[in-house]
Amino acid sequence: MTEAGGTYTGLVLDGLARDPGRTALSCGTTALTAQDCLDSVFRTARALDRAGLGPGDGVTVLAGNTPEAVLVRLAANLLGCRVAMPGPDLPVSELVALAGFAETAALVFDPLRYAAAAGAVARALPAAGVFALGPTAFGTDLAELAAACSASPLKPRCRPEDVMAIRFTSGTTGRPKGVLRRFARPPRPALLSGASFLLCTPLAHGGGTSADLALAAGGAVVLQEGFAAEEVLTAVERHRVSRVYLPPHLLYRLLDDPLLAGTDTGSLRRVGYTGCPPSPRRLAEATRRLGRVLHQTYSLTECGPVSRLSPDEHLDPRLLTTAGRPYPDTGVRILDEEGAPLPPGRTGEICVRTPTAMAGYWRDPELTARVLREGWLHTGDLGSLDAAGYLTVSGRRDAIAIVEGHNVFPHQVEEPLRSHPDVREAVMFTSTDPDRLERVHAAVAVAPHARVTADQLRQWARERGDARCVPDTVLLLPAIPLTGLGKPDLPALRALAEERTGRAVTTATGARDAM
Repeated sequence: MTEAGGTYTGLVLDGLARDPGRTALSCGTTALTAQDCLDSVFRTARALDRAGLGPGDGVTVLAGNTPEAVLVRLAANLLGCRVAMPGPDLPVSELVALAGFAETAALVFDPLRYAAAAGAVARALPAAGVFALGPTAFGTDLAELAAACSASPLKPRCRPEDVMAIRFTSGTTGRPKGVLRRFARPPRPALLSGASFLLCTPLAHGGGTSADLALAAGGAVVLQEGFAAEEVLTAVERHRVSRVYLPPHLLYRLLDDPLLAGTDTGSLRRVGYTGCPPSPRRLAEATRRLGRVLHQTYSLTECGPVSRLSPDEHLDPRLLTTAGRPYPDTGVRILDEEGAPLPPGRTGEICVRTPTAMAGYWRDPELTARVLREGWLHTGDLGSLDAAGYLTVSGRRDAIAIVEGHNVFPHQVEEPLRSHPDVREAVMFTSTDPDRLERVHAAVAVAPHARVTADQLRQWARERGDARCVPDTVLLLPAIPLTGLGKPDLPALRALAEERTGRAVTTATGARDAM
């Protein structure tokens, strides 16, 4: 064990050291053994140390899903640095703002993808050191600097109680909040020995945690820059991938790809998903075609996984509208607007007590105090628990629409539409009209050659649900536009609705698009 064995970083380094000859990281034609990874981490840590970085310093990394990005995070954390990785699809102005917000002492960037953003950050933060993951037109080539350093093990400087990372929430309206994660290793999730994990969602978010845990378990990680169904299927077969994380909308695209039928997916043991309520019909299809491998979690950046629906539970159609039951070490209660507990079947705010909860929000003690109260995290999500303890998530408390005094939840709009045989995906979004009344809209992805019309879908929804939940507008699309995290791009949908209807479609007052 390393001296940082009680920390998250120590766990990953120990996992790499257990079988140093194995292939640990693959990306395209690049393959690194676990020993290659360890050598790179120790060399890079020494290079950053010589540049004056140490415990408590903020390191911001602008990079995609590359081996260098994985390893530079570990190197900075080994020194006790606090690492921030903004999302990959943010505009340059937002990346600059987040780098300043994170109190960046050193910027590390991929010169092939983030040179323009790095230049803007460097101009805005002239005191920050600037390091590139390869040859660069400005700043210091970190790879060249590290090559001159020793690869012998380096004594870790991270302590369990220190802040390891700032993880930005994925909200698409307003500036993301910075969630603080400490170095202390939480008691879960359990490590699955020998797993081969495919990462095709951003390293900066939940998939990055799964990648680290695969390395810690003595397994391997296959990296891909973004999701493409054909590339995912090819990698599963070629690398005998056992685990992959796919948000629901990416899972649907995998199911719709014609290559799936001819691909050997027998190595898969777990296809994890979270992020937004899924379609029960499509989950049943995934189980039929991929086998008993689906594993749903209800997760938040602020606390990690809360509940789970196991592969076997996916065989029961009655459970496919739920997010499973809470982990044994997690408490969940449903509260009304006054903070009183609600009985089974009643919808209220989901509150969580879990050992994996965040340390708080970066530079925001007031928000931390509002959200973390007496050991409970107030999630801002709405849901209910049934008598058997299964959790149903209705959506964000501030993402609902109020129509004729009635609360309209996303699932009430989406589920009737998803039941139509020509509909592959459905997403609700909201707006306010000139009279400040809230309006409900939906975007649906229809099957190729489908002839269904928007009016027919509205009538279908009216016959199968509450009339107040029938969307004012239905956009028929070949595919739902997604953000870099694989979630529906709600601002893009509002723009499409405005373009097609000729009416302004603005965000509902106070609404947030995060799920």
